Amino acid sequence: MIMKLKQFGCLLTIIIILIGFVCMLNNAYAQEAEKFLEWRIETSKQTFYPGESVLLTISITNRGTQGEKVNFGTDGIEAFSFEIRDHSNIVMAKGESIQRFGLSRVGILSIAPDEIGQKKIVLNRWCSTLLPVGKYHIICNVDYRLRSESRKKEGSEVFRAGPIHKIQLELDIQIIEMDKIKFKEMLETLAGFEIKSEAQDKGKWLTERDTARELLAFTESELAVPYQLQLLKIDPYTWFGPDAVNSLVKSGTLEAAIGLVQIIEDPNVHKKDMNPIFIDGVYRLRETGKTEIITTTEDFVAKYKRPPVGLKLVD
Repeated sequence: MIMKLKQFGCLLTIIIILIGFVCMLNNAYAQEAEKFLEWRIETSKQTFYPGESVLLTISITNRGTQGEKVNFGTDGIEAFSFEIRDHSNIVMAKGESIQRFGLSRVGILSIAPDEIGQKKIVLNRWCSTLLPVGKYHIICNVDYRLRSESRKKEGSEVFRAGPIHKIQLELDIQIIEMDKIKFKEMLETLAGFEIKSEAQDKGKWLTERDTARELLAFTESELAVPYQLQLLKIDPYTWFGPDAVNSLVKSGTLEAAIGLVQIIEDPNVHKKDMNPIFIDGVYRLRETGKTEIITTTEDFVAKYKRPPVGLKLVD
């Protein structure tokens, strides 16, 4: 009996040691995980027109032996902040970390060993590209967490987030003279992604369509107004609806005001939950002080009250 107890005690000791060893390995991997990730940032082209949306692709190569999940925060955008500097290193535009409330998308990127994960974001969400012609240096700051470093809270199934890691990515772009014909052709191409060809894979098409919608939503130009309005008519509940409204407001045009009023009053556009955002957009356009906008929307504001601040989903 005593011998069996001793054997059991030895076995228990070995199990405890093994568990400790495994935990030590996991902790060691978690501490080294950051070193296994190689980061790169790029664009599909180097030249852009003033106000054109700049699509950035962040590629992360996992050189480790285990899969990793990179957490970019709420909506997948909270981790980022930007600066745009000119050739004299003067800050021309700066965008801080963005926190959006309400519904949000998953902000986690999964990367298998020896694989490359990609995250696409639009620079104009943080910084305007309405800049003078010239070369510019983009600085992208990323504050991210790694899922491998999260730990369960003692006596709970809830996980405690790991530490924040920081990395700075840089690239150059050039703003060139506006060519309205080519700019409009570019907008037409983006709008064309709404139509799926028979040969296209549905999943790939949806991804490309959403990227095109995001680029349209953030374009800073009066030329983009009809395309942004059309996007809201096609899909008032698009994830980029509030962003499109923001761009329409920034345009400060009568066309934007009339277009929003028409969407709100069109019974064929099902947008009940989005109406507060659209209505507020009209009021914000009136704040430009432009006589033609104020005069044209007088009947509208008499009919529709401005929504409470708590209902606004735009910045």
